Formats: sequence, structure tokens, C-alpha cells
Amino acid sequence: MTNGTSTSGTTTRPGPPHLLGLTEPAERPGNVPESFWAGLLEVGWAARLRSEDAQTRFRLLYYGQRLDGLVVGDELPALVYAVSASGHRILLFDGAAHGHDAMFCDTWDQDALRARRADQVYVDADGEDVFELVVWAGYNIDWEEERDSFLDADGSDLVTLADGRRIPFEVARHAAFDALTVTATNAYGRATDVVSEELA
Repeated sequence: MTNGTSTSGTTTRPGPPHLLGLTEPAERPGNVPESFWAGLLEVGWAARLRSEDAQTRFRLLYYGQRLDGLVVGDELPALVYAVSASGHRILLFDGAAHGHDAMFCDTWDQDALRARRADQVYVDADGEDVFELVVWAGYNIDWEEERDSFLDADGSDLVTLADGRRIPFEVARHAAFDALTVTATNAYGRATDVVSEELA
């Protein structure tokens, strides 16, 4: 797993597997105080989204509803995509798949999930719809200390998810983040949190 950014100059923490190869080191978003940003990096991972063709500005398409500027789920979990100028879609957040609770606790009707359509365009308070995006994922669970409680009893290095799938422990520990924030910065430099979820 190489999807990491330096958090202290010497420490690199792997990030969410679904963003592997799609990020680069992030500067602090304008809406986050410097001292608070340092604290976030101590318990998490942060990076700027960068498409495979090196684009760093995106439109956002989502399924869900807006609540105080944030995209949240309705009766089903939220779904958020970043879309580059070339039309390439990157899945930023799926509340039915990403994070600890979605992986280990919650289940949904699969037909209902497949019916979700991320077809709403995110527009911020300035009327802007193109953004640079910084993703922060929080990791407060001590996976090494709790390793035995996650591993399957058959002696393998696999863990079983709520939907019955089995995945390697090393994948699970990076995919099961317990919080996620996506911050969008528009052409005027205004930074807005688009997604802010507690996931455990």
C-alpha cells in the first residue's frame, strides 16, 4: 500500500484503498486552523485528489441531500463522485461501502443501493461548481492491539465483513477508517466541507 502522505516529515500513513494512486500531498485547507490540522494529521491521513491524467480540479456529483452544505444520506447512504474536466469519475465516498461501520456493522438492500444515482451537482455558497479537493480519513482504532478480534478464527490473515465477504487484514485496516472529511476549495480560495462523516 503506497497511498500515503507525510504527516510529520518522517511518518507515512497509508490511506483509503479506493483512492490508491489518485492523490498527492495536501496543503491545509483554508477553513481548518493550523493547530487543528496538525491534530488531524496525528490521527489520520490527508491528501489532495489528483486524477490519473494529473487533473486537480473537479466537479462533484452526489446522491443524497444537502444539510448545512454537507452531503448526507437520506433513507440510503450518500454517494459522492469527483468528475474531472475529461469526464473521468472518481468515487470519493460511498456511505454503504466506506468506513468501519459500513464494512463491519451495517447492511442494506442491494437492489436499493444499486438504484442510487449520483446525478446532483454540488454548488457552493459562491455559486461555484469546480473545486480542488482534500480528503482526510481518521484512524482512531488501534488495529494492531485489536488484531485478534478482527481476524477470522480459521488462522488465516482474513477478516469477514458484514456482507460476508472476506478481505485481507491489511486492506481492512486502511479501508475501515472511522471518520472522513472531503473539503472543496473553489477558484476564490473559499474552502467548504462537502462530506464530514463519523463512520464508527
